[in-house]
Amino acid sequence: MARKIDEDKLVRIKQATMKTIVDCGIEKTTIAMIAKNANVSGGYLYRLYSGKQDLINELYYEKVASLNTELEFLIGLNQTSVASILQAFLQNRVVYVKNEPIASNFFYQLLHNDNFTLTTELQEKSIHLIKEIKRIGNETGEIAANTTLMQIQFHLLTYVVDYIQFKRKDFLGTQETLNINVDYLVHNILTILKKGN
Repeated sequence: MARKIDEDKLVRIKQATMKTIVDCGIEKTTIAMIAKNANVSGGYLYRLYSGKQDLINELYYEKVASLNTELEFLIGLNQTSVASILQAFLQNRVVYVKNEPIASNFFYQLLHNDNFTLTTELQEKSIHLIKEIKRIGNETGEIAANTTLMQIQFHLLTYVVDYIQFKRKDFLGTQETLNINVDYLVHNILTILKKGN
């Protein structure tokens, strides 16, 4: 008989994983550190996950699946404007980084680590959604026909995550608060995507 999973412990494990990785880095984080920070035994953690990579992969896949679900919803709401889809999606990224700074920083680290790739299912879903955005953009003239799916994905996700993290860290020490101008980002992205290659 399978043992029942304690959902409270699972939440603590996931939160501890993100916090530990944000504080210590992916490579330095160990299962023992995560277990200690989650206030669970290492044995309990190993009952749920085969190791650190398995645990981190699950968190990464959950985040990408969540982003895909959000994009799918936004595309369904607005079939006539990439700008509107971008506006809502980017505003949600800003709210996310303000409300969930550790989870946001965790995702940023995984996005820039070559050890993390998507499952085939998540890749296919992401490609489908980017194709839908491109189709809408081609029809409305917001995206050039020769703009690649990779360019759309990069500007929609990686550029935005990097920009927000850069602003959040305030490298120059010039801002008092995290102030992200979503209209500025939308304008920049659409300008690039409209030019194409």
